[in-house]
Amino acid sequence: MSKEIGEETSPSPVNHSESNAVDRALILAAVDGDKNAYGKLVLKHQKRLFRFILMMLGKKDMAEDVVQEAFVKGYLALGSFDPEKPFYPWIATIARNLALNLIKKEEREKPASEYDDLLASVPDGADNPLDRIIDSENNRRFARAVEALPPQYRVVFVMRMIEKKSYEEIGRELKISPGTVDSRLYRARQKLLEMLKDLL
Repeated sequence: MSKEIGEETSPSPVNHSESNAVDRALILAAVDGDKNAYGKLVLKHQKRLFRFILMMLGKKDMAEDVVQEAFVKGYLALGSFDPEKPFYPWIATIARNLALNLIKKEEREKPASEYDDLLASVPDGADNPLDRIIDSENNRRFARAVEALPPQYRVVFVMRMIEKKSYEEIGRELKISPGTVDSRLYRARQKLLEMLKDLL
């Protein structure tokens, strides 16, 4: 890649149908052996994918490595991909699985008890305080706060709040119970509220 992943200039906005049509044409060309076509796919999607994986891992260098490895794996498996389906969810799944492997390795090396510090009690309001932060101009600071979460809380938060996965889906992928998903999601929210309480 010619630029740092985090510094890639985002493409001009297009609607989803046009974007998918462009992807489809590039995929078909890449399958036919046009390496430049796949390079265009990488340039088109790498910034979005990098931001997503950075939210999961919280470390720029690790996120860059995962994104690059995901695109390599995607290229090698491109012949089995259905070009009628959207490309980004497919490549994002590859990257997410790679990130999950790193998180699981990190969890094995760091005892979970290190993350179980006492959390300040934050009263519930009529609406979710985090929603107000996410929807405000402070969303960049919110993203940095998510990146600072301990891995076991961060990955559950990202899968639930960004990927919109159900508790059951998260539990199956992480091999934990829905109750544990709920507990980790609660702790993630409490930690975020504590870190961002000055914005509430």
